Amino acid sequence: MRHFLPLLLIPLVTACATPREACEARATKDLRVMNKLIAETQANVSRGYAIERESYVTTRYQICARSGDGPVEAVWCHRPETRYRTKQVAIDPAAEQQKLRNMIVKRDQLEREARSQVAACRRAYPEG
Repeated sequence: MRHFLPLLLIPLVTACATPREACEARATKDLRVMNKLIAETQANVSRGYAIERESYVTTRYQICARSGDGPVEAVWCHRPETRYRTKQVAIDPAAEQQKLRNMIVKRDQLEREARSQVAACRRAYPEG
């Protein structure tokens, strides 16, 4: 249990971001997303295929409480559970390369915008 305690504190620590840190995080959000998408596309091109995450529903058995006329009793019941698996998907390498080039151009634009927005955050919240 004590190993999980630090994990429970993470939301509290992130909630304590200064206004400047929150402003900078908002200013760079789109850039971070684009960098993630570029890395994923580069990996797809390198591998020659994409990896997609697919959800499926399975049944899990667990003990449930059932009450009727009389005492509560424990019974086995079926609970649906959503799980995920990965699968390989064919890609068009030429289309992926073009998509990658377009994303890099967009990332450069987002970097310029983020730089100016971060500068505005630093002017608005100079104490950091």
